[in-house]
Amino acid sequence: MANEEKEAWAKIEKGYGNDGIIPLEIDDSGPSIEAIANKLLASTFGSQFTVKINTQDIDAKGKTYETFDIKVMNVETGEVCSLGDKSEGQKIWVEDAITKAISLFNAERSGKQYKTLFTDERDGGLAAERKREFFQLKKVALAEGGFVSEFYISHTPTAWDMA
Repeated sequence: MANEEKEAWAKIEKGYGNDGIIPLEIDDSGPSIEAIANKLLASTFGSQFTVKINTQDIDAKGKTYETFDIKVMNVETGEVCSLGDKSEGQKIWVEDAITKAISLFNAERSGKQYKTLFTDERDGGLAAERKREFFQLKKVALAEGGFVSEFYISHTPTAWDMA
């Protein structure tokens, strides 16, 4: 009995370890979140940027290891870089698209209908024209997810008018 219990606990430990349920969930959800984020970016900003979520990489010896990096490709220039290396405005666009994509993915996966999104201040570093595009992304995400409204915090009067 003690050995059976020990084996059961070992399986549970492995299931929640580095090669268990959580990494598999991340690996499985990445492509869906990526596709939704790219759809949001394309519907709002055109096809200039696409994202790729990397959850595994290969070291110098050819061995695969767990990682997490969001790569952004500028389709116009062919440049590929990590999200953290983008300009502030571009990073805001992509981060918001990914955040909305995660919300849409979770709502779809849960089978529940959520009515509202919540977003903290994100538009501060954007020029006025970029703020309009930023709010367009919000409208597209609301429509895609069947959301009724979004509570958005901003200290920018032009953002209030756009909301």
